[in-house]
Amino acid sequence: MKPIKILLLVFVALTLMACSFTVNVPSVDTGVTNTLEINEPALSGVETNQVNIEMGAGTLALSSGASDLINGTVEYNVENWKPQITRSSSRITISQNNSSNVGIPDGDIKNDWKLQLGEAPIDLTVNAGAYEGKLDLSGLSITNLRISDGASKAVVQFDTLNPVEMDELSYKTGASDVELLGLGNANTKNIYFDSGVGSYTLDFSGDLQNDLYVRVQSGMSDMTIIIPDNARAIVELNNGLSNIDATGTWTISGSSYECGTTGPLITISLDMAVGNLQLKQQ
Repeated sequence: MKPIKILLLVFVALTLMACSFTVNVPSVDTGVTNTLEINEPALSGVETNQVNIEMGAGTLALSSGASDLINGTVEYNVENWKPQITRSSSRITISQNNSSNVGIPDGDIKNDWKLQLGEAPIDLTVNAGAYEGKLDLSGLSITNLRISDGASKAVVQFDTLNPVEMDELSYKTGASDVELLGLGNANTKNIYFDSGVGSYTLDFSGDLQNDLYVRVQSGMSDMTIIIPDNARAIVELNNGLSNIDATGTWTISGSSYECGTTGPLITISLDMAVGNLQLKQQ
């Protein structure tokens, strides 16, 4: 199957999904834009701060640089979308109700989250609806990372090495366009990626510290996997694919693709219904 056919099918699926958002869903009334200031200090008496971010349709920009555990703003113009902040002995949750099922607004919806995280170790969970996100986790101490979203366009990047070892990185998404960049800097041994229809890039560049196991499950999609020259890789294809393009030096044996001779080993188990797979050794 040619890439253009996949993109056409993705477009149809996204169109149908977009329609489903507005069928039998009440409209929302937009009004004056309000700004919620967020300044949350770190929890006391814990080694790791659990941070939950729960938002609906909107934009999310997440980065380092907070003087507290969490600093930032949320701008919104639907009155009952004001986020709530709850603290417990081990967790801080910033949540927003009634924003996932967006109907037909009477104007432009504004739901913009701009958050910075501090230096303390963080167990981070992000649950989002249809959103556009840029999550720059460079320089943060992330012990666990769980992201779940709907129809989205998102970039998650690690430009520098995570200073603590991450137990697990998991990403679950629907019909979307997602890029995970610098995964070698995530400093984890396990990555789980579950996706639907869309376009996805998994870039394992970075300072890979240990062998890495990656489980990928995807529907009808365009998938790009990038392996840096400082690592070895084995990609096991568990289902038949319509189109596989491997660039670099790969040894192919049946449904197994291998590259590299030195460095930590990246083992990727890939289940993909149908689509285009690009394997790139850099």
